Parts: sequence; C-alpha cells; structure tokens
Amino acid sequence: MTPSWSGWKHYPKGGRGNIEAPIGPGLFEVRRANDGALFAFDVVDNLAMALAALQTRPRRLGWFGRRGDAAVPELEYRFYPASSFQQARLAADHILSRRESWFSRAA
Repeated sequence: MTPSWSGWKHYPKGGRGNIEAPIGPGLFEVRRANDGALFAFDVVDNLAMALAALQTRPRRLGWFGRRGDAAVPELEYRFYPASSFQQARLAADHILSRRESWFSRAA
C-alpha cells in the first residue's frame, strides 16, 4: 500500500489541542479554512512535532511587547507520511513540479 494524503483536519486554535499526525518523516500542508489559501508546506523528519511547533500567531508585537489584536485564522492541516526523509523530499518535489506546470498552463 502506497502512502497518500490524510484527510483535512482542524488545526487547534493557538496551538492548544490535539494534533493527529504520525511521529515520523513526511510532508504537511496547512491552509486557511475560509479560502483554502496555503499557510504552510514543508518536508520534515517528524510530522507530529513539526505541526505542533508551527507558528500560527502573528509575529509582530504591539506597544510594550504585547501582541496586537490580529486574528489567528482558522486553519486546516493534512499530512503525507513517508518511510524516509528522502522519500518525503521526492514526493514534495513531485508535488511542487506538478503545481508549477499547472500554474504555467493556467497563466
């Protein structure tokens, strides 16, 4: 059986909650739930740790080091497990080349 993308899952607000992902290599994609815009995409050695450590809050600090009132978007994530980091890198390269060729045809 070949690996495939998981279904889309709700990413916990503020990083608080359960992340359902394997502890192993693969690639992940995070998108905004309201419009499907890409938020993050990466190839990693440990999917669970990478998704849990994802920076979802705005990085800018307001006056006196407090965070501004910028809203954290509703996010969804999915992952593609792989048997090795090299296999995950090959899958990511294939996905990116397919996207580039699609965008070049659509332009």
